[in-house]
Amino acid sequence: MANLRFTNQEFTVSYDTEEQQVEKLKEWWSDNGTPLIVGAVLGLAGFGGWKYWTEQEVAYQEAASDLYIKVTDSLKTEEKEGLTENALAVKSQYPESSYAILAAFQLAKQAVEADDLSKAVAELTWVVDNHAGNELAAIAKIRLARIFIQQDKAQQALTLVSLDEESGYYTLASLVKGDALMALERKTEALEAYKVASADTAISARHPSLQVKIDELNKTDAAFISKEVSETAAKAEATATSQDETSAESETESKEPQEAAK
Repeated sequence: MANLRFTNQEFTVSYDTEEQQVEKLKEWWSDNGTPLIVGAVLGLAGFGGWKYWTEQEVAYQEAASDLYIKVTDSLKTEEKEGLTENALAVKSQYPESSYAILAAFQLAKQAVEADDLSKAVAELTWVVDNHAGNELAAIAKIRLARIFIQQDKAQQALTLVSLDEESGYYTLASLVKGDALMALERKTEALEAYKVASADTAISARHPSLQVKIDELNKTDAAFISKEVSETAAKAEATATSQDETSAESETESKEPQEAAK
C-alpha cells in the first residue's frame, strides 16, 4: 500500500492555499472594513457614548492597518527582519484587531519556513486563544492541526479540525482530519473524511494526492472485506466438515454394537 503519511510538500501547498483565502479576506477588509466601521459611527452618531466608542474603534483599526502595511511592504522586499519587527509591533500595539491575526499568520509562516514549528505553534495558538470568535480562527486551527500531525500529535490535531458543517472551512478541515485519522491508524474514518473533502471540487483540484489516498484506502477496504469473507467461508467449511466427521463417527459407533451382536 502506498505511503499515505502527510508530506512537507503537501503542507506547503495547503498553507499557500489557506494564505490565498486570507489574502481575499484582507483585500475585502481593505476595501470594506473602514467604510463599514464609519457607517456604524454614522448610524450611532446620535448616541454620545456609542459615537465616542466607534470613533475610537475606527482610529484603532486604521492605525493597525497603517502599521500592517509595513508588514506587507516587508513581504514584497523579502526583508525578514523588518517583517518580524513590524508583525510583532502590530500584535503588541493592536492585539484586538484583525490585523494582529494576519500578523501572527505571517510570523507562523516565517517560522514554518525556518523549520521552527514550536514558534509557529505559539503564534497560531495565540490566534485560537485570543480570537476564537473571528472567522480567521478556523484557518489558525487548520494550520495548527497540520503542524501537530508533523509532530506526531495527531490526537491533538483531530480536536482542532472537527468543525461544524456550516463552517466555510469544513471541507478543508475534513482533509486535514483525514490525515490525522490516518496517523492514528483509523483508516475507515479517514476514508470518510477524505470523501467529504473530495466533494469540494476546489479542494480536489488543489490537492491531487487526495484522490490517490481515497483510491488506496478503497483498495485496502476491499482487500479487508475479501479477507473477512474468505475467513468466514473457511470457518463455515471447517465447521461443516467437523459436523460431518462427528456424524460419521456416531453412525460408525452405533453400527459396531449391532455387528458384534451378530
